Amino acid sequence: MNELKRALDALCAELGQPSPEPDSRGRYTLHVGELELRLAPWGRNEAVLEGVIGSMGENAARDWENQQELLRQVLTWNLARLKGQARPEVLSFDEEENLLLLWRTWPCGPELPSNLLRGAEEMLNELEFWRGRILSVAPGFGRREVSS
Repeated sequence: MNELKRALDALCAELGQPSPEPDSRGRYTLHVGELELRLAPWGRNEAVLEGVIGSMGENAARDWENQQELLRQVLTWNLARLKGQARPEVLSFDEEENLLLLWRTWPCGPELPSNLLRGAEEMLNELEFWRGRILSVAPGFGRREVSS
């Protein structure tokens, strides 16, 4: 996946940080202030960019009833945003990591670096929106410890 590495290097150069090594799942994690982006291969010929909104807590499954109201509110906001202006990012809950995420994919090819640069900027703006919105109604919204 030469295109993925080139795109990662372009993004890191734009952010003024060194290219990270991949984690055990093949994801490259970048920190932009308090925000976290993860770039990884997706399928055979695509790349995925994930933006971590935040952790639903270490015991999200056990505390599911408490989390349902927050998730209902998040889904309501998401529907309202989709009606007003369709967004390319997909809002998801990663049950394995108990994370609320935004993600989107692109085909790997010569356009990936420029698509990723534009997409990362949009993703960072969306992460700011979602984190601010959620923290306004759930000030205790969990933030997981970030690994360096």
